Amino acid sequence: MSSTEWVERLSPDDLTLLDEVRAEWLKAGLSTEATDRDQAEAAMREAYASAGLKAPQINIWLRSPWAGNTAMKLLQHDIEWPWELNEAQLNVWDAVWKQVLPRMEQLVGAEEWQAVRKRVRQQATQKIMERHGVVIDKQVKEAFAEGLGVYVWRYLRRVSGPLMYGRMRSTCEEKVRANIEGKLSAIAADQAYHELVQAVHQQVWSFVAETVRQQVPSMAGILAGPQKWDNGYGQHDAGWLSYYDFVRRIGVEGTQPLHGLQGVARNSGWFWPYEKICIMTDRPIGLERDNRRRLHGESGMAVRFGDDWGVFAWHGVLVPGYVVLLPEPLTFDLIEAEPNVEVRRVLIERFGLDKYLREGRVAKMHEDQCGILYRMQSKEDEPILVVRVANSTPEPDGTIKEYFLRVPPTMQRARQAVAWTFGLTEEEYQPLVET
Repeated sequence: MSSTEWVERLSPDDLTLLDEVRAEWLKAGLSTEATDRDQAEAAMREAYASAGLKAPQINIWLRSPWAGNTAMKLLQHDIEWPWELNEAQLNVWDAVWKQVLPRMEQLVGAEEWQAVRKRVRQQATQKIMERHGVVIDKQVKEAFAEGLGVYVWRYLRRVSGPLMYGRMRSTCEEKVRANIEGKLSAIAADQAYHELVQAVHQQVWSFVAETVRQQVPSMAGILAGPQKWDNGYGQHDAGWLSYYDFVRRIGVEGTQPLHGLQGVARNSGWFWPYEKICIMTDRPIGLERDNRRRLHGESGMAVRFGDDWGVFAWHGVLVPGYVVLLPEPLTFDLIEAEPNVEVRRVLIERFGLDKYLREGRVAKMHEDQCGILYRMQSKEDEPILVVRVANSTPEPDGTIKEYFLRVPPTMQRARQAVAWTFGLTEEEYQPLVET
């Protein structure tokens, strides 16, 4: 659209465009398409420039938010030798130094780099000689590679500088807000926010990114400890970025400072922008949701990334992998041993509520023509109340199918419980024919 000085209300055309923008940003925020690294790096350089920063000297690509977060922790740690890491952390260590290694001569200068390589090779040879008494080429090469890895990580820590995401976002967004101030009425802005930003934020952030974010800090060993969040979320920033994209597309000028961050969000995943290096990550390669758009994987990860890290979830509840994969038969005792209340509820659902009740200590609370109300006391959770009802229509083979419906622990009578499942009070529930 052409530029405009003032938007009082959104026109019918604007509302149609709003629907289009919402669909586009939902697609970007939930995308599992291959990451366009070239486009993402170009957008990142624009984002740095818009914040008044020089482009990073090095872009490091990793395949999941967990890997990116691990690299961030390694940069902020003084660990010297990779054998202090577990296998997954070591894979991140190796992935970073292998990407940076080809750039070292350019970064430190040919003369310095040759001197470093010579020194590291001598140290590796001496190390193997002291250990074995002879030079073993294979082990010298391994020690040499290890030494170069340590040198690369020391270099990255020395030159990286501070994380800049907070400055990057605040600077760019403040510029845009100043540019568009007085060009959009509160009515138009509020409508765009509620119909666009909230919808995108709920599906992309609340249902997906927040669950991933809960799992990312799961560090073990030497990297365990307090978590810092000073990173961008790439595609998962779709909610707040979609607003400024819509503003631009209805003809309001001044959103240019955010174009870089929008480009990153359209093309890649989470990122950690340091002053002189930037850790960037790919989008997921798999995303499974239920019919209410919550993360839900019935046979594997609900969110899976290219390095096989991901999140197991069951109807939006973050669960350990065994809950979904069930490597061993699920038993009543196994469910009772689960300390997490939400996970136990998922296990009960998978086990079968009727079977779980039959194996537990269940008390019959009330019975009438509507069904039977049972109560089972739980050690850690609220009591489980279930109403047992029978289908009034026989199956083709003549059998009567029964259903076990979980109801709130405040229910006292079977009719009251059945009425609750229909959203009615006990007095309102007077079916002529029960089905």
